[in-house]
Amino acid sequence: MIKFSILLFVTFFSSLSSAQVNKTLDQFYQSTQSLQAGFEQTIRNARGKVIEQSIGSLILSRPDKFILEYTEPAEQKYISNGKTIWIYDVELEQVNIKHIDEGVGDSPALLLSSNDNIYNHYEVSDVKVSHSDGLDWVQLLARDPEMTFEKVLLAFKGNILMQMIMHDSFGQVTDLKFSKIKINKPFANRKFNFVPPDDVDVIGSARAQ
Repeated sequence: MIKFSILLFVTFFSSLSSAQVNKTLDQFYQSTQSLQAGFEQTIRNARGKVIEQSIGSLILSRPDKFILEYTEPAEQKYISNGKTIWIYDVELEQVNIKHIDEGVGDSPALLLSSNDNIYNHYEVSDVKVSHSDGLDWVQLLARDPEMTFEKVLLAFKGNILMQMIMHDSFGQVTDLKFSKIKINKPFANRKFNFVPPDDVDVIGSARAQ
């Protein structure tokens, strides 16, 4: 569930509504077709206590393609080729296969990489944050109370996404800080395909591939 938080972060990245546009998001979408970065993830409970810290890397290519890899404290990978998502838990020796719209449609992981229209799912506005550090912050408030995250905060430096903070309905907060960011590096489509190792258990539905 904790690792799913960042998969819930990789769906926000693709489309833009012509009817309602936030200037900061507009500039981000127009300037960023792909993104490569390292990240540090901190998850806190409703009392503010740190319950997990992780590090890893992320590659996004619009639309719908991503490779999300945790390296510490446990190795886990999420790969999407635009149709299929593979979730590979190295320690458990298990691969879970899902269709891209199967159960993750409201997630900010598909919020950075899918063609889903963000304005249909969130109310978007600029906000001031006390610890802004010179960053421009955008707030997303969920329109549907059943969505995984009630509020998402995005921090930009110019057109570059630097930080993402996600609040769920249980008061848990997932904070992602990005580093070593590269924008618009070309990636071949074949990079986003995944073949499960022979010695792992594979779980998935028939429509996933």
